[in-house]
This record gives sequence, C-alpha cells and structure tokens, in this order.
Amino acid sequence: MARPRTQPNAPSTRSKILNAARIEFSTQGIAAPLDAIAKRCGIRRPSLLHHFPSKQALIAAVTDDILGKARERLIQAVGAKGGDYAQTMQAIIRVLRDLEAEEQGVAGVLLHALMSSDTDNPVSGKMTEFIDIIFATVLMAGNPSGKPKVELRAAIAHLVMGELTRVALASSADAIWGEGDGVDQLFRSYFLP
Repeated sequence: MARPRTQPNAPSTRSKILNAARIEFSTQGIAAPLDAIAKRCGIRRPSLLHHFPSKQALIAAVTDDILGKARERLIQAVGAKGGDYAQTMQAIIRVLRDLEAEEQGVAGVLLHALMSSDTDNPVSGKMTEFIDIIFATVLMAGNPSGKPKVELRAAIAHLVMGELTRVALASSADAIWGEGDGVDQLFRSYFLP
C-alpha cells in the first residue's frame, strides 16, 4: 500500500509533536505522559518516539524551539529601534508576552523545564544567554541608570523570571501582582534615565 500524500503547507509531524508537547507540558508540566502528547497530535506513542527517542529529547526540542524564537525576537527588538534605548528596552520586555500570545503555553513550559530536577539542565543555560543579551544591550547603551553591573544583571534576571512567571500564570497573576502592568513601569523606572 502506498503512503498517503502529504498536503502542501501542512505542518510536519515533528512540528505537530512539538506543538502538542508544548500544550501538554504547559498544562500538566513536564510530567505530561507521552501518550497524551501523541494523542493530541493524532499519532501513536511509537511514532512519537521515532521522532524523539526519549521524553528528555522531546523536552529539549520544545524548549530549544521556544528559546530559539525568543532569542530571535530579542535580537530583532535590540536591532529594530535604531539606537533608541527607551524604545529598545520597552520592546525587550514585550518579547515573552508576544510569544505567549501567539503560542499559548510557552512560559509555562519554560518554567516547568527550569524547575526540573536535572542537574545538567540546558534550559538554564539558554535562559542565561537570553538574560545576557539584555544585559549587553544595557551596557552598550552606556548603562543610563548608572547602577552597578552586578545589581543591574540581578535586576534583569529578576524581571525576566518574574515576567516569565507572570505570563505563565495568565489571569491568575493579577491576584499576586495586582491589576495593570506594574512590570513595565518597574522596568522603566530601573533601566531608563
């Protein structure tokens, strides 16, 4: 029997698996069963394991995909504002929000993966790189806030991780952070002159 033809512009099986895993991981955490991920994308577990030989490989691929997109957007945000530091910094804080709005669950997946008990966690390294890009942007602009570098980097890490958590919690975040966009104001008051 011949294989069924693929539809033009149809997402690949790999893309379907990554999307299904992102959704399952964001709702159930990285403990989401492979069977549920396979079912969500219309395949069986052996087919999923053909593309990703282990759950760890799937988690790594999903987080690589998310952080790759976030990194691309971050670099675009840094380069797109023509040297306007204030606009660049405001674009930077929207990167995670915009990505979450387009692909629901990315923040939750990243948080679950970051909190996994693996000692050799590649997500941690990629988040560090993400924060390093923001830190380098502030330093290239001459550190307009005048804060010490150690304090500045710590503030960036706190704001990024706080925003990641806030985005992952969605509407539940208002109970913790309050209504409105306090993160934007906090970011501006700390990083803008």
